[in-house]
Order: sequence, then C-alpha cells, then structure tokens
Amino acid sequence: MPPHGRLSQPRGGDPTARLEDHGIPIDPVIEVYKKDVDRTLIRESLKLTVQQRFERLMDLQRFAEELSEAGRRTRSER
Repeated sequence: MPPHGRLSQPRGGDPTARLEDHGIPIDPVIEVYKKDVDRTLIRESLKLTVQQRFERLMDLQRFAEELSEAGRRTRSER
C-alpha cells in the first residue's frame, strides 16, 4: 500500500486522465450526479488518517446527540 494509505498515480500517469481515456465507459446517470458533489471535501477527507476520520465521525455523532437532546428538552418545556 502507498504511504499514508493513499492511492497514487502510476509513474508517468496523467492525474488528469479521465475514465474514457482508459476505455472505461462513462455512465450518464453518474455524470449528472457528479456535478453536485463537492470533490474538494472528498480530497480533504482522504488526506486524513483513518484514525482522524473516525475521530471526526465520533465528534459528529456527539454533536447530533446534543442537538437531539436539546430538541427533547425544548419540547418538554412547552
């Protein structure tokens, strides 16, 4: 596996090459959805270690639980 768990381009590989350049057919449905995906977020996430990604996930889960609890408290105060 490459260092830091990231996939790397083969030596001399073109990082801007598209799938169709390699004979892989392009799915038009996937292309429609791709326009709405912020790939910078995916790239930033892939720069993190697995441990860092799990820590972010746990932080998000704690935040969701806090929001849920705040909602319960608000509803019970009515």
